Amino acid sequence: MLTAVAHLAISKTGNGNVSSLLIMWTPGIAAIIATIASKRDFREFGWKLSAKWMALGWLLPILIATLAYMLIWLLQLADVPNPTFLERARLTLGMDTQSDAPVIIMAFFYITLFNLIPAVILGLGEELGWRGFLVPELSKWTGFKKAGWISGIVWALWHFPGIISGGYGDSSAPLAYRIFCFSVLVVSAAIIFAWLRMKSGSIWPVAIFHATHNGVVQAFFGRITEDSGTSAYFTGEFGLMLPLITLVLAFFIYQKADESQGAKFHLG
Repeated sequence: MLTAVAHLAISKTGNGNVSSLLIMWTPGIAAIIATIASKRDFREFGWKLSAKWMALGWLLPILIATLAYMLIWLLQLADVPNPTFLERARLTLGMDTQSDAPVIIMAFFYITLFNLIPAVILGLGEELGWRGFLVPELSKWTGFKKAGWISGIVWALWHFPGIISGGYGDSSAPLAYRIFCFSVLVVSAAIIFAWLRMKSGSIWPVAIFHATHNGVVQAFFGRITEDSGTSAYFTGEFGLMLPLITLVLAFFIYQKADESQGAKFHLG
């Protein structure tokens, strides 16, 4: 309901930045309302800080995206680097006279580190809803493993209106293909997120993971890669490679969590 209201408000304002903030915070607002209504302890969202788990939340999406795009480039499914990306990066970073390599490295750290705090604030709204409220509550009833993929299905469905309307993502691949790839990606990522949330007992590692994923995939790898004609079928959240790599990691975690009784991970 809140998301529908947000989409309606967006159609009236037409402000892209406000639109993203409003939509991404609707799950969090719903979770806060549900917490107050059910007299749930706000500490159950998981606020504790852990450098180890927060670092893992930053590193994992970078490793996933790097492996996916290295395979894309090695298999010549897309070209790299995109001259337009380099031109804009030089302008943004004030590195007009630098060679390509320093510009690419600085752009990477600018996107994944310097821009991390505002990205976390944006993504925290979703994570309060999905991993702060939904996953811990589902885990009480279904256990960790089911909570992971059930929350992933809910998360994917929540994105469908934006994908179908064209408001979320930019890809020339057919709609059915985009929805399939994105659904595999999101359900797989949700299993990883649920494990990270329950194992760490904190919302912060998944908020950092979410923010870093958005930055490294959408703002870095997606832009440094040049379309070779059929690249849309392999790159980004609507292509094949990223979902496949994420699925492999999710399967590994799913099996490992089963062996280590992942359903008993503490809430923190």
